[in-house]
Parts: sequence; C-alpha cells; structure tokens
Amino acid sequence: MHVVILGCGQLARLLAESGEQLNLDFTFVAIEDESVDCVKHLGPIVHWRKGISAEALLQATGMPDVVTVERESIDTKLLYELSLLCQVSPSPEIVATCQHRLKEKMGLSKLDIPMTPWFPVSDNKSLYEAVKMCGYPLIIKAFENGYDGKNQWHINNSEELEELVKEVDPKDWIIEPKINFITEASLIGVRSLDGEIRFYPVTENHHESGILKRSIAPLENIADSEVKKIQKSLKKLMESWQYVGVMTMELFLTKDGFMVNELAPRVHNSGHWTKNSDVTCQFENHLRAILGKPLGETNSPYYNGMINLLGKGTKLPKIDLPDGEIYLYGKLPRAGRKLGHINMFDSDRTNLIRRMSNAEEILSLSNNGAR
Repeated sequence: MHVVILGCGQLARLLAESGEQLNLDFTFVAIEDESVDCVKHLGPIVHWRKGISAEALLQATGMPDVVTVERESIDTKLLYELSLLCQVSPSPEIVATCQHRLKEKMGLSKLDIPMTPWFPVSDNKSLYEAVKMCGYPLIIKAFENGYDGKNQWHINNSEELEELVKEVDPKDWIIEPKINFITEASLIGVRSLDGEIRFYPVTENHHESGILKRSIAPLENIADSEVKKIQKSLKKLMESWQYVGVMTMELFLTKDGFMVNELAPRVHNSGHWTKNSDVTCQFENHLRAILGKPLGETNSPYYNGMINLLGKGTKLPKIDLPDGEIYLYGKLPRAGRKLGHINMFDSDRTNLIRRMSNAEEILSLSNNGAR
C-alpha cells in the first residue's frame, strides 16, 4: 500500500520508519521550501508550492491509498482539493479547525469539553475588555501559526501589554488567564476507519520556553475516574468529528479537574516514548488507523520516558550515553531545534526519573562544547 505524507519533518520520518514492518511505500511532499533532510532515502520526494494543482501533485506522487499530514500547518485549500480525488486522513475540515485557535475553541465548546477560559480579540477595544475579564497574568495566543511557544506572549502587567501592543497589532488573538495547574499532561488517542478507538496512558509533560523537554508515562497520582473522564472527552470529540488517525489532547490538570489546552490532529512529541516501548507505537497505529487495519496495543506495564534533544548551537553535540535509546532526525543543528529524542523505560518510576536526570546532565555537558 502507498501512503503520501505532506511534510518532510521528523514526524514524517518516524511515520515512514514505523511503516516499514507494515510493508508500506511512502512518498513525501515538501511544502514550499522546507528541508527534506529528515526523510532522505526513505522514499521519493515531490516538491509542492502554491499554483501546483492537486491533480498534478497526485500524478507526481502516483495515486496513493491515502494522504496524511505530519503537521497541521498545511495549506487547507490543497487538502480540500486532494480529498476530492483520494482519501485524506485526518480530514481537511479537522486540520483547518486545529490550525485556528478560535475555531478549535468553538469546536470544543460545542461538545461541552472542559477547556481553559478564553476571550477572542479583534481590536484594541476587545483587547482591553478581555484583559478586564481575565486579569493578570495572562497569555495571548495568535489565532494561527502558534507552536513551540511561537506567536504566544506571557503578559504579567499592563506595562508589558502596552509594549506588546506597540509591536504587534492586537488582532486575531485569543486571551487566556494563566492557569495555576498542578501538571501539564496529554492524552493520545487513535481512531480507525471502522471506528475502533484506543488510548495511550495519560502522559506527564515538562516544558521549557514553550518547548517540550521531557515526558513520562503514565502520569502518577491521577484517579482512574479522572482518566476515564479525559478519555471520554477525547472519544466524544473523535466520534463527533469522525476523526481518523492519531489525535492528541494537551491538558492542564488542576485541583478542580482537567482543562484542554490545545489539540493536535497528528502524532505528537509527547508520544515519542511509544517508539521503543512494548506497545504499538503511535506512528504505526496512525498508519493502521488511516489504512483501516486493526489497531495495536497501547497499554504498557512499564514506566516510559522521553527526553527531547534540543540544539544549543550550530554543532551537533557528541552524544555518548550509557543508557537509553537515541533517535536522531538528521537535521542540521540550530539553537532550540528538535534534533532527536531519547527513550527509556523502567519498572520503577523513581529509578526512571533518576536515569532521565542523569542523561539530561550528560547532554547538558555535551551541549556546552557544541557552540
């Protein structure tokens, strides 16, 4: 079977590598001028830019069994046009919704799924009305193109807000109060063409400057009843939207329960721990789902951890770890860039955290010499 992946980043790479045991063929579509370093030698690469029709693109790739995306920042007009000619999963409508924070918030609201409070901003008047309702500190997010901390601003007082307004026009923003959460977490679910649904364990996430630093699964100290509520919400969402593939629900866990922060209609960084666990990894299950194959196991008896390898300079640090499974993406080093990740698992959570901390210390020392 033939799968076309729109996008050539690390998620496309990990999808293709996981699809090898399913005997799948892959073609990658480079969007505009994006780098193809991650997917070299994994299959043919076709370049697309605005003005190239969906028909021409499919002809260049060969008629696939399905087209999927490795990120949500894909031209939705192209997705709609492709969906008239072949199967596109997840659907263009859902990708478009998750590209746009206001549409995403409204979609969650319609289904009565708990989420962070939010206020839309279109001009100065609505900005100051929202600030009055929200109070400080607050977080401002652009409707579109916000990920890994980009197009987001943490505002602590009126002076910081005035400085931002001088630089950026207050238009097409969402304002949220800063949530006093106990833990950041995520739930990754997968729904197949025939409606089968499975969930991975709720995963604990730690961020630094808006970028995921490490994940540990399963999250500890959460009641089974709360896990079931979170799963019920994602199940409701996927069934209502007739979603096909892996979907991630990013969460804040508070003393009063959970709140959905954002959605990702794709495989997710916080699920990279599945790659060398005893479960069927999120990448293989995504492919199984969009091709109508039975889904694989998602529950592990172990504690699993993932550490992101983030660039600190223009040189790749020497990575010499005595512990863990290292995955590199083939990217050129750059400060803050995700260059790879390390996976570990253990029967004891405390021991896993100790091992992860040791690995992070070694990586920090290596990075200091990679400027």
